[in-house]
Amino acid sequence: MAFVIKEHRPGRWRLAALIIVVLWLVSAWLAYRVGWNESNYESLQADTRQAALEKEVQQQQAANEALRSQVSILKRTAQVDREAKTELARDLKELQDLQTELREEINFYKSILTPAKGKDGLDIYSLNVTALDEHVYHFKIVLTQSGKSDSVVKGEVKMHLKGVLKGKEKQLALEDVRVAGTPKLSYKFRYFEELSGSFSLPKDYVPREVVVSLKPDSGKQSNIPLKTFDWLKVRLHRDDFDGR
Repeated sequence: MAFVIKEHRPGRWRLAALIIVVLWLVSAWLAYRVGWNESNYESLQADTRQAALEKEVQQQQAANEALRSQVSILKRTAQVDREAKTELARDLKELQDLQTELREEINFYKSILTPAKGKDGLDIYSLNVTALDEHVYHFKIVLTQSGKSDSVVKGEVKMHLKGVLKGKEKQLALEDVRVAGTPKLSYKFRYFEELSGSFSLPKDYVPREVVVSLKPDSGKQSNIPLKTFDWLKVRLHRDDFDGR
């Protein structure tokens, strides 16, 4: 029987165990450091992204504020433009109305100073009628004396309406329908005169025409001026409508 003699070194196992522990600790520490570095890197990236997003938000807010300011300026500019256009349109309308009035006035005086052939002498220049109430109307008659005559003419104006009342033809004299306070229509002038008054029509009366005639105090009765005006036309406030 043979015996094998082995050297017993208990310190070697302890050293090996210590090395293993040290290696494990180093590995754990390295793993921790790697994890920490990765975590720190991701956190740094997240902070960087957040900073970039915050900067972008600030830029967007600044851009939006600039856009709001621009929109506000454009709105004010548009409003000013609209007001200016409205004012210009109003001024243009007033100028056009004034031009029309001046043209009508010029035509009026021309008709007196240089009348058309066969239209000199006493004349009923125009008639217009304005509604004051449902059945009450105000009228204005303009009389002229054209040509070279400078004598004063005087006389009386007669006016009556032709229309329909309850399906029947009906004539109404101004004397029968004039409103209280409307004086008797008489004229006395050299070149022109304006006469006015009011009348009230019966309910359901539909006027169609207004007949105006002049009764001079002197002169031939066969030359009495007379004109018939269409009701719808005199209701258009056309001072330059001559009747027929």
